[in-house]
Amino acid sequence: SEMNELDQIEEELSKTLLQLEELSKSKYKAKDVAKQRNKVNQAKGAADSAAKRITALESEMSKLTLPMSEEEFEATTENIMRIAPFVAPALARFITNRHEDFDKYRQLAIHTDLTKPHEWYAHARLDKRKIIFHAGPTNSGKTYNALQRLKQAKKGMYLAPLRLLAAETYESLTAEGIYTDLITGQEKRKVPFSTHQSSTVELASLEEDFDVVVIDEIQMLRDEFRGFAWTRALLGVRCKEIHVCGGAEAIDIVKKMSRMCGDDFELHQYERFSDLKVLDYSLAKSPTSRGSYENVQPGDCVVAFSRRDIFAIKREIEKNTSFKCCVIYGTLPPDVRAEQARRFNDPNSEYEILVASDAIGMGLNLFIK
Repeated sequence: SEMNELDQIEEELSKTLLQLEELSKSKYKAKDVAKQRNKVNQAKGAADSAAKRITALESEMSKLTLPMSEEEFEATTENIMRIAPFVAPALARFITNRHEDFDKYRQLAIHTDLTKPHEWYAHARLDKRKIIFHAGPTNSGKTYNALQRLKQAKKGMYLAPLRLLAAETYESLTAEGIYTDLITGQEKRKVPFSTHQSSTVELASLEEDFDVVVIDEIQMLRDEFRGFAWTRALLGVRCKEIHVCGGAEAIDIVKKMSRMCGDDFELHQYERFSDLKVLDYSLAKSPTSRGSYENVQPGDCVVAFSRRDIFAIKREIEKNTSFKCCVIYGTLPPDVRAEQARRFNDPNSEYEILVASDAIGMGLNLFIK
């Protein structure tokens, strides 16, 4: 009997376990049903909202009037299909022409973009150049050192701020047996089989390849009227080694331009060979006294700022002293300028005073005391 009771208890336990299992499954099913019911309710709400929107749109459309009747629409469609074979090619040609015009406008915008001047000289950008800046005051040897490197080059070019300075360098190179062309706005001397060229900076050649180029008085980059010529030369010359000479005030802008072009930059700085001193006394005894040019000494230079003043001072000095004067100014013929400079620099010459314009301040080599 005890065995029977155990079997009954075991059966009841099994039934209880099955009921518990079914109950747990029903709970999970109830949760799933609740989720599905929520989704159905959301979908029903969205459908109701869409139905209301459709009803509102149908109401608005019922108030609209068609621009044309069905018969007119069909007639218009037929007309369009009839002329389409003629209109479509014309429209295609029009779009093609407009595209070409737009391309021309883009090219024009590129070529007239003044914000990237270094991109105007594509040939110069093909090579990585080396910019060597010789910075220093007058009479410091900066241009001399640059010219020494120019003389060693197989092919070179010197760019000067003045015709007189270009002519002086031309004579210096020619005297050392280097075949050199002289190119200025006033004259051109072409030498057969020439390897070098001396010219004013405005006439710099950007079509030839050079081994060494020397650009003198680079601080003129900042000049309001002539600065473009130095900018053009520095950005556009086709040369792997460019020597620029000038004042230290131009170092930053030249360095910036070198970086913009992707070129290397090297700086050499120089000091003045002799001190520049201001005398404690004037040629004139007082601001109102006359005849002060009687006090000039051999080796002196008087600078004037007009051709008329230059010749007036020359006449006064030669009238009141025993000295003879040489004159130098920008518009003087090149041969005459060179001869005047030679006479003044010659210690055995009888010409001991120089009367000149401010053009001599651009690096002209004169033995002024």
